[in-house]
Amino acid sequence: MEALLRSNSKTARLAASLFFFVCIPLFFWEDNYVRSKIFVAQDPIATANNLLSHEFVFRAATITHVAGTIIYVFMMMMFVRLFRPVDKHLSRLMIAPLLVQIPIVLILEVFNIAALMTLKSEARPSFDIGQQQEAAYFLLRMYRFGMGTGKLFFGLSLIPFGMLVLKSGFTPRIIGILLIIGGVGYVGDFSIYVLLQRPDYVMVRSILMFTYLTYMLALLWFLIKGVRDPYADR
Repeated sequence: MEALLRSNSKTARLAASLFFFVCIPLFFWEDNYVRSKIFVAQDPIATANNLLSHEFVFRAATITHVAGTIIYVFMMMMFVRLFRPVDKHLSRLMIAPLLVQIPIVLILEVFNIAALMTLKSEARPSFDIGQQQEAAYFLLRMYRFGMGTGKLFFGLSLIPFGMLVLKSGFTPRIIGILLIIGGVGYVGDFSIYVLLQRPDYVMVRSILMFTYLTYMLALLWFLIKGVRDPYADR
């Protein structure tokens, strides 16, 4: 039993390490550093100039996004291995939304590449410069809208993840509750983004952002503590 507990703790720590030391840096660089430096809301000309000026970085961000998504799915598959003996059906529900997310990310990145090709006259050579800039802006805008679906699938994965944590007894119950709260927050963010006008969404999102932190806290527990004996308190 002790050997199994050590093995489970090692799996949980390794999975959480992938998140904090690989996934977060990749996604932070790709989204907050690269995309925010290129896309300028309501300004196709500035967006087009930024994209052409940072073409290599933009292409690297595409690779980073795909790689980060695959590594994140691999991380969650490690948790599937950990929790499958607890409930194999919930484990499948946890990983299924993320497997759907991979082809969605690949399709969205096609929009990015198409935007770059349009600006370089490789996709639609008959467009004039203004039409190329407008088309590229539209494609990048579609990418940003499509990324919102990631929150839906991410949240749908976190909810069964939290239920598995509660059921397993590997951590204090609050960890499972935090994961469920985070999952509901992501699903709520996506739903409100679709249903409400932008000003309303911004006000509500400031509240929902706090639910994202619960997921970070839960994984931090796995990174530091691993898993505990589920029978320790019985």
